Amino acid sequence: MSSLDLMKKECFASGTRSSASFKRRFIKKRRVAPGGQQDADSDCQLCRCSIFSLTGSSRSVRRILTACLLSFLALLGSVSIDLSSNFELLHTTEAAYDELTSCRTIAILQLVSKLQKMRHLFAKHTGNETLEASFSEVVFPVFGHLCGEMAAQSNSYGLPCSVELTGFCQEVRRSVQGFLNASLDTNSTSASALSLVIGRLLDIWGTVEDTVVKVKQNANWRDVLSARLLVTFIELNHQLMDFPHIATHTDFQCKWTYILSYLGFVKIMTDQLNDCWLENIDLKLNFSQDLRHSYILDTSLWYISGAGSALLSGSHIGIQALTNTQKCLFDSAVPALRLASRSVSSGLSMRICLLFIACLIYPVVMFSFKQMTEWIQNYAQSLKEKTEDLKRQRQLAEDLLHQMLPKSVAKQLRQRKHVEAESYEMVTIFFSDIVGFTSISASCTPLQVVEMLNNLYMCFDTRIESYDVYKVETIGDAYMVVSGLPERNGDRHADEIAKMALDLVAAVRQVSIPHMPNQRLQLRAGIHTGPCVAGIVGHKMPRYCLFGDTVNTASRMESTSLPQKIHTSSETYLALIKDNAYELQLRGEIEVKGKGRLNTYWLIGHKNYSVQNDSLVCHWNPNMARKKKTVAGSEVSVGTVS
Repeated sequence: MSSLDLMKKECFASGTRSSASFKRRFIKKRRVAPGGQQDADSDCQLCRCSIFSLTGSSRSVRRILTACLLSFLALLGSVSIDLSSNFELLHTTEAAYDELTSCRTIAILQLVSKLQKMRHLFAKHTGNETLEASFSEVVFPVFGHLCGEMAAQSNSYGLPCSVELTGFCQEVRRSVQGFLNASLDTNSTSASALSLVIGRLLDIWGTVEDTVVKVKQNANWRDVLSARLLVTFIELNHQLMDFPHIATHTDFQCKWTYILSYLGFVKIMTDQLNDCWLENIDLKLNFSQDLRHSYILDTSLWYISGAGSALLSGSHIGIQALTNTQKCLFDSAVPALRLASRSVSSGLSMRICLLFIACLIYPVVMFSFKQMTEWIQNYAQSLKEKTEDLKRQRQLAEDLLHQMLPKSVAKQLRQRKHVEAESYEMVTIFFSDIVGFTSISASCTPLQVVEMLNNLYMCFDTRIESYDVYKVETIGDAYMVVSGLPERNGDRHADEIAKMALDLVAAVRQVSIPHMPNQRLQLRAGIHTGPCVAGIVGHKMPRYCLFGDTVNTASRMESTSLPQKIHTSSETYLALIKDNAYELQLRGEIEVKGKGRLNTYWLIGHKNYSVQNDSLVCHWNPNMARKKKTVAGSEVSVGTVS
């Protein structure tokens, strides 16, 4: 497999790892295969990009972006529904405005007005004469003349009426002609024919029933309904003025009551009609509320009362008042509808602008949110890696501190607590130094001395980890170890120190001197058991020190010992013979400085171990050692087995 394939495999194998760890692995791989550095760089870059999209953090970003996109689509849906309703409202409002201001409406109202005047002349001069053959020649030219005049005018939007009225007059003429042919008989008069024409024109403009339906959909059509009711009521007044006998007809009375009741209802709902009615009828004609109610309930009294000429009973004054009301209604309703249409249009434009801005900003916000989320996740990943690295460094620092100070003492120091000195009833202390170290150092350079001691103490430090002991310090070639503190171990302290001492004395023979390969180091050791006090001394570089006569006696045991011998006091001898596991030899009384003459002993060896292979001494684990028989006649000393 090539180096490039190895890099690709490494990339895919580390898909869920962080970018920092990936980069470290990639740099390491580049060192292995420098020849394919450039190609591997590009391939792993693509690999890293594709793998990043599969990580859990990227999936979270995609989920959040999907939720944002769904919320945006929901917003668009709700806004589209609102815009649809607003478009419908705008359409109906503009339709109501067009219904009052279009050229078609103006033409119909002017035709109705002219036909009403013609009917009044026919009713006044011809009486009840039957319809003449020249009726069409008299009436229909009015359509053409009026449409010609209206074509030169403009509607409320500034467009010429000729565009809107193209073909409209001909359509109206054909519709009226067909209606007259189907409705009139030979006995009809010209005045009644004109009434039918006017009614047909009003139906073409729009019926009250259709307008009521549109009012239910949009309240702005109330003004249109008011205008149609008012025009229809004016036509009824004209008919009553031209044909007074019609007041006794049931159909006319029902229609009168129907229109008037609708007017009363719409007048309450529409401010424009109410204001115009109050100004032109209630105030000018001096109507009372009770009188009008009586006329609505009993229309026959309206027309036969003596005051009917001054009321709305087909009189010129009433018709003129109603015409003024109609003009006032158009003058006030048209601007109101125009204002309502502009208000709806402005609101709709504002909504569309906001929607357009949202459509522009939302993707930017989503992209920014995605970038920010990825940045936060990358920062969190980097922070996590740094935190883990900090934990590793802290653990290293703690391990180093625990090598310098006991764990219990280090814990108290980290908690900024004062470490109290502690007294121990019984511990065993070991001292050792190198025989002839002064002469060896004199023949060596400083670096050689340091290297020699480093090799020796590395071997010692490795070995003492197998025992329940604590290394106190090393001063030059002196090596000090204690058992029974800082953690008490009962009566096992002497046994642990004895096994360790035998191990170290045997191990020192395997440590070579780099600049003197033919010579071997020799160790002088001493052990003493007794009480002592331990505590922290100093603020800068604090040291865990032992105090008491036991320390001095152990040092005297070491200084009075012999090469490759372990010198023990009588107290240590008494502690070791309890188990009958060690071979001890009486040295006799010796002069000990500061203590006088003392009985001391040599620690020869352990009865359960013998030296089988000195080359394995630095790797010997006494907990896994097997018991070996002592060789007869050989010198018994501590030995190790693998």
